[in-house]
Amino acid sequence: MSKQDNLRRLMSPRHIVLIGGSNLELPIQNTKQIGFDGEIWVVNPKYDEIAGIKCYPTIADLPDAPDAAFVSVNAELTIDAVAQLSEKGCGGVVCYAAGFAEVGGRGSELQDALVEAAGDMALVGPNCYGVLNFTNGVALWPDRLSGEKTERGVAIISQSGNVALNLTMHDRSLPITHVISVGNQAVMGVGDYIEPLLEQDNVSAIGFYIEGLKDIESFSRAALKAVEKGVPLVVLKAGTSEIGTQLTMSHTSSLAGSDDMYQAMFDRLGILRVHSLGELLETLKIAALCELPAGDRIGVLTCSGGDSAMLADSLDHYNLQLPQLTDHQQEKLGALLPDFASLSNPLDYNTSIWGNEEACTEVFGTLMEGLCDATILALDFPKQGIGDDHEWQVAVNAMIAAHSQHHKTAAVICNLSELMPENARRRLVNAGIAPLQGLKDGVAALARLVRYGQRREQILALDDSSQLLLRQGTEAEGDSRMLDEWDSKQLVGSYGLPLPGGQVAELADVAAVADQIGYPVVMKGVSDKLAHKTEAGAVVLNLKDADAVTTAAHTMSESLKAQGLDNVRFLIEPMISDFVGEMIIGLKRDEQFGLALIVGTGGILVNLLNDSATLLLPTSREAVTEAVGSLKGTKLLQGYRGKAMGDLDAVVDAVMAVAEFATEHWEQVTELDINPLMVRPEGKGAVAVDALVHMRG
Repeated sequence: MSKQDNLRRLMSPRHIVLIGGSNLELPIQNTKQIGFDGEIWVVNPKYDEIAGIKCYPTIADLPDAPDAAFVSVNAELTIDAVAQLSEKGCGGVVCYAAGFAEVGGRGSELQDALVEAAGDMALVGPNCYGVLNFTNGVALWPDRLSGEKTERGVAIISQSGNVALNLTMHDRSLPITHVISVGNQAVMGVGDYIEPLLEQDNVSAIGFYIEGLKDIESFSRAALKAVEKGVPLVVLKAGTSEIGTQLTMSHTSSLAGSDDMYQAMFDRLGILRVHSLGELLETLKIAALCELPAGDRIGVLTCSGGDSAMLADSLDHYNLQLPQLTDHQQEKLGALLPDFASLSNPLDYNTSIWGNEEACTEVFGTLMEGLCDATILALDFPKQGIGDDHEWQVAVNAMIAAHSQHHKTAAVICNLSELMPENARRRLVNAGIAPLQGLKDGVAALARLVRYGQRREQILALDDSSQLLLRQGTEAEGDSRMLDEWDSKQLVGSYGLPLPGGQVAELADVAAVADQIGYPVVMKGVSDKLAHKTEAGAVVLNLKDADAVTTAAHTMSESLKAQGLDNVRFLIEPMISDFVGEMIIGLKRDEQFGLALIVGTGGILVNLLNDSATLLLPTSREAVTEAVGSLKGTKLLQGYRGKAMGDLDAVVDAVMAVAEFATEHWEQVTELDINPLMVRPEGKGAVAVDALVHMRG
């Protein structure tokens, strides 16, 4: 069997075996608690039974090849147990022990031995908590847990065992089907778990806590399958800061790559990114319980002016729309609410109908039937135990009744996460309404679901979505060397990068070449040891005749010789003066993502704005156009304050030329820098006036 087939056995086993000592009592109790109805075996040569389960002396003594195993012994004994399980024909194994690659040195050697021992088994970990399946009662899990059998909900995949454990303890009314703590990913990577979960029709969304991915290519393939099925992927990515990156490397021996590249991947593949565990749970909740909103128009119901203002601000922050009430809605609401009520969206329906279920149902339904794609009801319950909450429960009843008549995305949101009791949340969940806990996290969750629907439509509209698949980064062989500016330009220019049309010359020929090109000209020193020409005095602008060129060339030659640069040639190009703005195009090599394409605002604004967008390769013209349009500096190229429009189509052409070059030289290029790309007025193109390429091999 393949590892994927064995992973399916592990996740939905007929029988499980636990290997260890008295520490197995808790996982056995967990498995019984959530109702596993298959066979449970235990292997321990010293005990007759553990937690009421008979012990077999060895793995070879087991009555059959187990579908799933949980191994809770030290690192070296784990390797031996895994080898025996593989020989027995076990489907998959959870390795709880630490002391492998995450500690380096000897631990890395042990992990290599573990991988070899596993053979074709699906191995989870090591250095992990394991696997929970709340749909069939499997608990290959060493610690206490909170959860119950669930028919439908979300799956959670975590690189941190403690994060996975804490997420099972939530008080958010989020139904969870699976929890998988992947640890070091010695055999199975994060992406490997996605496809088996997508085969489960009861998994409506998948959440992740990740620190780094080891197989970008397989993860992107699985993510696209999730888009096709309509199962949102929601990711909390740690390791965005320098210290965070260092910690993730030591924590699970995974390499945390450039955060910009991860964000580019998430945007590309329709993956929702969150920034806290609270956001993760709320986003999963609305993804699990609600159908995708048809658009970004939101109707808001409140019983407080303060709630109305805070919700309006929060929705505006995410560019969600608040459509005006139609004449028909205003007429109906005017008959239902007192004269002093302000008929608008957000709608403050005020306390005049508070506790009146029939009137609330009519008002809520009237708002839902309008131009909105989703409806939010703001509702903070009083603290439990200090009085009757009957009127608040009436509002819940009305929301449920209105939603049953108008099948649009609906949520009830509380400003403070603790101000929605479990009984109200449960009723809302059963009605397909998301009980969102906390204003900030809840609105962010709704906004993400709206954007997911929009991005999913874009991906599904592609003729071939496989163009979004990412290539795994590889280590190019050989030392990297810098090409000089002339060779760099000629190489990338052959793929369509627009160049000024200059020529390279020896010192004696500079005047003749300048005469041929036509004045005014720019002259630069050319050497594969000259990366920063301006600082080295190797750039002279606006030379207007042969004498000026000759004088400048001799002066530059003497200066560069004094800096240890002999045999410098001279690049002479026409002076570009009619540009509207400047851009930067770059390539950066990353161990995980391979080559990434960077486009940004150039010139004096480079360091001031830090204005750039990252695109992973391969890319498309549509993606490049969107990236260029997202830059703050692009406004300067769009007729800013009466200036001429820049040739943005030519900018996109230039970026696509670099992208094609990168794809053709995937293994060799380590870095490319085009700075600046002069953007001329609309219809006149763009020109790469400087370029440097670093290559291996």
